[in-house]
Amino acid sequence: KIQAQFIHNSYCELRHAGNLKFRTSETGIDVTGEVKATQDYPITNPTLDLNFTNTKSLDPRINYVRIGAASYLNEFGKIVTVGENVPRFDYDPTTLESKGLLIEESRQNMFRATADMGSNAGAWSIGGTRGRRGVNVEGPDGKMTALQNIYLGTSGDLNIFYETANGATEMSTNNSTVYTFSVFAKMKPGNNYINSIRMRTFNANRSATFYIHTGSLGSINEGSGSISDRSIIKYPNGWYRCIMTFTSGTDGNQGFQIYLANQENASLNSSSANGEAMYFWGAQLEIGSFATSFIPTQPRDGRNRGTQTIRGADILDIDGKDFTDFYNQSEGTILSSHTLLPNVPNAENVYVYQIQDASTNNVIRVIDKNSSYSNVATGLVLNGGSSQFHFNNTTDSYTKDKVLVALSVKQDDFAGCHNGGDLSTDNSGTLPTNFNKLGIGRYPPSGGYELNGHIQRFTYYPRQLSDSQLKTLTS
Repeated sequence: KIQAQFIHNSYCELRHAGNLKFRTSETGIDVTGEVKATQDYPITNPTLDLNFTNTKSLDPRINYVRIGAASYLNEFGKIVTVGENVPRFDYDPTTLESKGLLIEESRQNMFRATADMGSNAGAWSIGGTRGRRGVNVEGPDGKMTALQNIYLGTSGDLNIFYETANGATEMSTNNSTVYTFSVFAKMKPGNNYINSIRMRTFNANRSATFYIHTGSLGSINEGSGSISDRSIIKYPNGWYRCIMTFTSGTDGNQGFQIYLANQENASLNSSSANGEAMYFWGAQLEIGSFATSFIPTQPRDGRNRGTQTIRGADILDIDGKDFTDFYNQSEGTILSSHTLLPNVPNAENVYVYQIQDASTNNVIRVIDKNSSYSNVATGLVLNGGSSQFHFNNTTDSYTKDKVLVALSVKQDDFAGCHNGGDLSTDNSGTLPTNFNKLGIGRYPPSGGYELNGHIQRFTYYPRQLSDSQLKTLTS
């Protein structure tokens, strides 16, 4: 039962079954309940709908390959390791919401013995007599694999340091090369004095402080000109991943230390803090300007870089009959949704997807952070190597929380839309008609240009959708 009533000529009420739903007044309107607006959704059904966020599985038409073990955060907030060729459906460390399918480039963890950092067979030792190794504690993996460094309350500095296989404190590194050093850290519950850490690499010296009690960044303590990026990311159960990107020195060697600290002060002096501790897990050193997911390494072979240290790139393709069964060569609409890992630099060219022929002269692609186009996202249709349609987002980069891009393609009729914004259209251009392969999250012909992020969804409609539908689907 719906009732509308004017009351004292000052406002109108709309009720359903006696419950107030809508009311106008002299100053505005009040709405109780959900507001629905008319939106233009397509009637055409997609012939390919890869909803990685909801299904958390791969369509059987997808060819998926990855060399080596890899990790991701599961729905319970634990970092888990899977074997090669196993896809990773990742979760947000703060909200534990599904982030979609994780796609990363190949990386190597140059630290050995990180899968059980607290093991006596590990590679991280307590520096000096001002502290001692405690019993292992539960790490972000839910296992008793985290190293505990206990402060004994005496004056001076206290750290853990990386030992190479031959007992030395420095390892071979490339000169003047960008590295990213990361570790998971957690304060012992009840700490009042030990509340931060200082990550340090020496020869040449670079160091920075991370506040574990507040989850915030401290100062760059040494080598400010050589530290290009820092971040601290909150994980479940009191853990934080601390990340420092730096440029190495020129003597071919680096040592690595992690200090316990009180705010900016890594020289400790509090007898009342005797027994306070910091926990460490998952140390990682990788060549590159941003951190990727944790790469577990083992101690058993004694080599400097351990075993299983290389995580290969995630490779996803659909080709052959599996491709031609869903694809319409004369017209179509492609909708994609993705996010990038934190701190992927603007100069990186990362592919969201590419539809192509065998020669790669004919393509439909979406790229994020493309340096050739002023570091904004771009959609492109090529025929014979020549541009037929170029959708270039000019308002912002695609590095929002979630990025939705729609491309509509047909002979002499192209359109593109990003996150419900203004459409870009072109009424001239040739659409190639010999596509035979889809690559997701990378450059299909030779690999490389991996997304370094998450794909939430890839949807293909075998018809050209209207401009209003493109805006609706990307809003």
